[in-house]
Amino acid sequence: MSNTADVYFAQLKQDSKVRKIARLSGDTERSNQVFSDDSVKAIKDGFNQNPYTIEKNLAEARAEIEGTVAMHHGASEFGDRIVDPNNVASSGISYKEKLEQMKAKRGGRGAVVSSPPPVVAAAPVVVAPPPKVEAPPVATFAPPKVESAPLPPPPEIEIPAQPIVVEQPIVSSATTTAAAQSAPAAQATTTQPPPATKDPLAKSVASVEAALKMYKESSPSEREEMVMPLRMALMAAASASNRAIMDAEMNAERALLAAASAPAAVAPTTPASPSIVESAQQPMMGFPTTYAVTKPEEDSAESNVVAPTAISDEDAKLQLGAAVSRMDATTISSLLEHGAKMDEETTDAAFWAVVRAVDRAEEEDKPLSADVPRMLHHIFDADLDHLLGREQIRTNVTCMQPEELGANAIAMNSIFDDSAHKDLPLAEGRRCEDGECCDKCSRNVFPTFAMGSETNFDIFPELASLTFNELEKVSAATILQFMRLIERVRRTIAHEYGVPLSTILPLQAYSRKYVAGTTQQGGGGGEGDHVILHTDEATHTGYHYSCVIYLSTHGEDFEGGAFVFNDPQQEGAPKQNLESLPLEEQIRRTGRELKPYLPTRGAAVIFSSGWENMHEVETITSGTRFAVPCFFTTCPVPEEAYGPPTMAVGKPKNDDDIADDWLHLLLTHREEEPHQSLGRVKELLMKWHYLCTPLAEH
Repeated sequence: MSNTADVYFAQLKQDSKVRKIARLSGDTERSNQVFSDDSVKAIKDGFNQNPYTIEKNLAEARAEIEGTVAMHHGASEFGDRIVDPNNVASSGISYKEKLEQMKAKRGGRGAVVSSPPPVVAAAPVVVAPPPKVEAPPVATFAPPKVESAPLPPPPEIEIPAQPIVVEQPIVSSATTTAAAQSAPAAQATTTQPPPATKDPLAKSVASVEAALKMYKESSPSEREEMVMPLRMALMAAASASNRAIMDAEMNAERALLAAASAPAAVAPTTPASPSIVESAQQPMMGFPTTYAVTKPEEDSAESNVVAPTAISDEDAKLQLGAAVSRMDATTISSLLEHGAKMDEETTDAAFWAVVRAVDRAEEEDKPLSADVPRMLHHIFDADLDHLLGREQIRTNVTCMQPEELGANAIAMNSIFDDSAHKDLPLAEGRRCEDGECCDKCSRNVFPTFAMGSETNFDIFPELASLTFNELEKVSAATILQFMRLIERVRRTIAHEYGVPLSTILPLQAYSRKYVAGTTQQGGGGGEGDHVILHTDEATHTGYHYSCVIYLSTHGEDFEGGAFVFNDPQQEGAPKQNLESLPLEEQIRRTGRELKPYLPTRGAAVIFSSGWENMHEVETITSGTRFAVPCFFTTCPVPEEAYGPPTMAVGKPKNDDDIADDWLHLLLTHREEEPHQSLGRVKELLMKWHYLCTPLAEH
């Protein structure tokens, strides 16, 4: 037992057994004595408090936290964001400012920085980006590889007959980025060649040559990242060439038909071939999308990114893949807005691109690019789309809540006695205390909520024991994957129950291990071989929607351990023959209808948290069962909670702020005291919606 919650649940279990035995033996007086048996008291007396979990007087705890801790970062080498000396808040200065302070003092993070010492020492002089990197008015961060040798923009770009528009910065170097971003202005004045010189294949040739040139001139480390985009570029070029050939053949056939059926005088007045124009409007290829050749639109000053038109599914996939490999969230947004879809393969590639970007930022002691949260938002959207196309088993149930009349008189007995919980008198209705739930209730099973790779312990080893309070030694990949799963649950709840996504926040989410033959310890992550019958909303009034994601499979990883919805038996149902069962099992089943679910890895059960969904976990007879229970509330966060003294850095105002919050609250690996991590997790849960959705949805 590691904390007072463990003690309470152990006492609860023992007291329930003692009183049940007394009741069955006819000792009514003893059966009504709560927590009075010596064996129950001995549990508390024998508990050695963990120094990290000692419960302090409320006033002392408040004074200690407000006097020494910033909730967002805590006292550490990263410093605290303090509003004023007498009013310490949960958050501190921005991470980018901290990085500058750290670099000024010691030139980086010591052993984490892998660059040569002379380069690090010169950081204060060299780090400042060249003026032309900052010149374009683009909202995204410049690519991090400013140290690489600048590559001149490929001269072949001006070969196509149509004026070209460079859609997005090239990621191979900062210098090339600046050149690419400034290209549209220069090309806008290019004189269009006579129609007779148009060559539809010239665009493909130019783009391939540009791609090959960039690959050849890249450093060995850059080439590894460019192999996949280069492959996509060649495939897209072949596709574009095939289209041009088909267009030419179709034009020839149209010309023959026109010659046979139309007056000769009409032909000279006909504009350029529609197929040629359509081809010119098609993006040439997928590497990079910056080379996509489109017909420039007049008065398109809103953005330097020209959206593709009439794009095929195959081309869209190629361009999405290329943009994903470059972490080009702006181009991805443009493609998605015009009908492109991220399939599961592309979504998975986007996730690992984000992981690499986060790891690279940490290695180089740099802030996260704003493209990181933008990419994550697209991933979260795509995840829900994919889930809605998979199997879902829904059971609609009538919402239930305790009867108001006399409920308090039986409340204690229903809480402290395992078997009495099912006897609580109920009435129809949704309690949803202080929340904004809908009036519909259900239970949903998603057999494939997560794909096999998403719950693989070889890929995400820390997934079996993750809690938000202890992230110092957890890889960025596992943290992001855990967030991805919980956000998928949140969006599924919003979709299933018609509740606005902005009103749903997680209150608790953690990985839990159940081991055969162990004693239930209670609390997040505690081991045990079963879970007693309970209602989530009775456990915590703020629990309005619940979910369990399974990380192991019944029959392979463990035996027993079924998740069971325990419902009242319907009137007129045949009487059950329970005489052959042990007395305790007879009590459990009398007047009840048990509906077990045998878990499989990647499955999830999502349900409303009221008394209509009483549930339990049967005893595990062998093996180990891993799961992720998570609970969501619709209770609104007071607006004042997003400012001092609760937070010094409140709601994000732009994408850079969102990236900064992702880094501070989840992805900065640092040692924390328990009260520091508690404050960080509290802020994380309060800001969850702002981290996981774009600004337009805040």
